[in-house]
Amino acid sequence: MLQRRCPAAALAAAQIPPEVHAAWVRLAPQEFPGLRVDTVAWRQSAVALAQFFEACRLQRGHGPCALPSRAADSVWHVWLAVDAPGLAAWQARYFGQTVAHHEAAALGPSLDDSIARAWMGACRSEGLSPLGPRLPVVFGLDAQLGLPSGWAYGFGRQGLVHRPIDAWGRAHGSPVLHAAATGAGLVGLGLLTEAELQALRRQAGASGSSCGGWMADGSSGDACSDGGSGDCSGGSSCGGGCGGD
Repeated sequence: MLQRRCPAAALAAAQIPPEVHAAWVRLAPQEFPGLRVDTVAWRQSAVALAQFFEACRLQRGHGPCALPSRAADSVWHVWLAVDAPGLAAWQARYFGQTVAHHEAAALGPSLDDSIARAWMGACRSEGLSPLGPRLPVVFGLDAQLGLPSGWAYGFGRQGLVHRPIDAWGRAHGSPVLHAAATGAGLVGLGLLTEAELQALRRQAGASGSSCGGWMADGSSGDACSDGGSGDCSGGSSCGGGCGGD
C-alpha cells in the first residue's frame, strides 16, 4: 500500500539501516511516550519521514517545511542521535539535499506557512489534490497510530484542519484551520498559480468532491466539519513540530 502511494519515499525508507530501526525501538518511546514500536508502526513512521524529505525537495526554494507528524519526527530524532553522518548521506542520496533539523520556533514567524509547504509537497509526492480531501501519509500518521501528543489532521469545508491527540490517543478539542493550506493561501505563498487553482476547483466540481469531512486517517468520508475558526500562526500547538529548510 505504501509502495503504491508514495514509491519514492517507500524506496528510501527501505534503505534505512537496521541499526537505526533497533535504536528507534529502544529510544523513541522514551521521548515520545505512547508511541507504538511494532514493525508496522516503524514502516509507517519511516515512510512518513521519507515523504517529508521528498516534500522538502519538491518545495525547495519556497521556504522551510514543518513536519506534521511526531511519529515521523521520532525517527528523525533517533537517527540524528545515533548516526547523523549516515542520515545526511541517506538524505543526499535519495532526496538530493540534506535537510537540517530545526525546532518549530526556528522556522520563522509563521509555522502555518511551513505546514502549507509540507502539505503541498506531500500532496505532490502522492499525486493528490492540495484542495483535498485525501491526506498524504505523513499528515495522517499520528492519528492512525493514536500517538499521544501528536496531531490528528483532517479535512473540513474550509480546508485542512487539525486537532491535538490526548493521552489516550484520541483527537480532542475544536479543529484548527490551516489558512495557509487553503487554495487562496497556497496561491499567496506562490505554491500554486491562480490557473492551477481554478483547474483543481473544476476537477473537484466535476467529481462532486466538495467536502472531505473529518478524515484523520487519510481515507474518504461523508460527514463534514466546519474546520473551526482558529488561526494557526505558530507554536507546536498548531499541528507542526520540527522542520527543515
